[in-house]
Amino acid sequence: MLMTQLRTQVKWVFAILAVLFLGTIVFDWGMGGFKSRDKPGVIGEIDDYDFTMENFQKIIRFEQQKSARQSDEELDDKQLKQLREDAWNNEVERVLKWKDAKRLGIEVTDRQIAHIVENHPPNEIRQVESFQSDGEFDIQLYKDYLREPSALQYLYDIEQRVRDFLYEQELNFHVTQCIDVSTGDVKDEYLSQTAVGKLRFIAILKDGFEIDSTEINEKMMRHYYQLFSSKFKKYPQRKFAYVKFTITPTDQDKQDILQDINGIMEDIESGADFATLAEKISEDKATKVNGGDLGWFDFDGMMKPFSEAAFAANIGMLVGPVETKQGYHIILIEDKRTEGGVEEIKARHILLKIKASPDTRDQVYADAYNFAQDAKERDFAEVAEEYNYSIDTTAAFSEAGYIQGLSRMRMAAQFCFNNPIGTVSDVVYPYPDGNVVFQISEVIEESIKPYDEVKGSIHKSISKILLKHKIWDKAAELSAKIEKPEDLDRVAAEYKYTVHTTEDSLKPSGKLPNGLKRDKDFLKEAFRLNEGEISEVIQTNKGCYIAYMESKLPFNEEDYLSFHSTIYQSLISKKHDQAVKNWIRELRVAADINDYRYKYFRDF
Repeated sequence: MLMTQLRTQVKWVFAILAVLFLGTIVFDWGMGGFKSRDKPGVIGEIDDYDFTMENFQKIIRFEQQKSARQSDEELDDKQLKQLREDAWNNEVERVLKWKDAKRLGIEVTDRQIAHIVENHPPNEIRQVESFQSDGEFDIQLYKDYLREPSALQYLYDIEQRVRDFLYEQELNFHVTQCIDVSTGDVKDEYLSQTAVGKLRFIAILKDGFEIDSTEINEKMMRHYYQLFSSKFKKYPQRKFAYVKFTITPTDQDKQDILQDINGIMEDIESGADFATLAEKISEDKATKVNGGDLGWFDFDGMMKPFSEAAFAANIGMLVGPVETKQGYHIILIEDKRTEGGVEEIKARHILLKIKASPDTRDQVYADAYNFAQDAKERDFAEVAEEYNYSIDTTAAFSEAGYIQGLSRMRMAAQFCFNNPIGTVSDVVYPYPDGNVVFQISEVIEESIKPYDEVKGSIHKSISKILLKHKIWDKAAELSAKIEKPEDLDRVAAEYKYTVHTTEDSLKPSGKLPNGLKRDKDFLKEAFRLNEGEISEVIQTNKGCYIAYMESKLPFNEEDYLSFHSTIYQSLISKKHDQAVKNWIRELRVAADINDYRYKYFRDF
């Protein structure tokens, strides 16, 4: 086979690939490893597959290297956190897809992979300069490289990616093969883009109706509660008591930054270029790319301390350090002018923010860590009182980890949902302003909310149902009396409704007249009418309508047929994408996924 030919340069090639392949089986399919719940080095379980920290780090390193090739800037903490999140989700989906492929009996052969690797490599490989001649991909250069022993790992990586791609392709075909788009769907989409008409209509909306509270009795409400009890489910929640360790700059931190500012000013006064320094060290991201250039501004255009210092200086002067709530500034006055009686300045600045130093952050963390260790050995409240720390308590939160007053803390939420009440956090948890140590204080199990607690919402729900029926009954009463276009005005006057008239060039995506709220569902149905046709009752979430299509641009059959294929393909593509998303969602729901990232990442 072609794959064998590619590997016969040296005898040890196949052995290496065999080891790599076996490693893939072990790591990707969970055929080996620990069987206990506490698995060293495992950051997650996806059914019987163990997602190891080693594999996770490999993925992260690969993504970081790819990011570095695309941009000279290093990833910040927020971007790195998102990269880890994406890596986790991608691996979960990959494993679930491969397991489903196995269940469905989908196979990808080495011969298929070899053919694609050899003759149809991915686009990003075609763009590698060393595989190009005169700016075009040269298949022979690429094939020559694959036969070099140094290309073994490269070849293996390509094989793995092609294998994943082929499985994905086969699975997507399996999921979407029954999807189709009807002629009606294509026509509706065409009309939504091209139809133009003029409508006259009566709108029977919610505003004109009320529900008498006596229409809703206790028996009705209790029956609704029993029938729709799942709507009143109270999902598991937790609460914890916590001590915050806020990170704030110390006096020493301020002095150190001030010393840096003074040193920068000395460099500038000794001849260093202000703009070059600003590009390198200023922490004002908006201006550093332009060498700290602030352009022209008046006194009110900047914070008061900044403006006071700048407007008191002469052209060419170096001013600073000036302290504002942003930090310390060095200002270079470049020019002055008066425009319309208002004095303006053109200046550059360098900003160093006043922030906690690494030593300060480490000290705050150390204080939190020492408290956590002490509180685990003794009583949480007792240790807090001994250290003179105040204890706060969270509102109830779900496993998603949105904790009021502390932002999102999934790592802390995972800990709370995996440990009993009274447990003290065994690590220090970060939040935007510092660190938190906590004790699980309350466990709220899944339940159905008591009837008395949800009576109000039940009453509202039944009111909406009754209101909808009242509107429909009234609309049906009017509709029964409208047979001809001229009946529209007569019946509207009889029942004291307005006949609304749209513009001549109304489109299905257009606005309704007389301040009525946009209702795309009404317009979609109304544009199904032919010119001169009166509708039945059109019901939407906003109310009911009776419409008359006074005029309508004739349907252009030839134009419709010319766009049919394009519209069809677009709708099919959307349906395919949605079907794949729904399939992945179902795989996730059905899978047993245990996420242990909270044990490894403080900022999870």
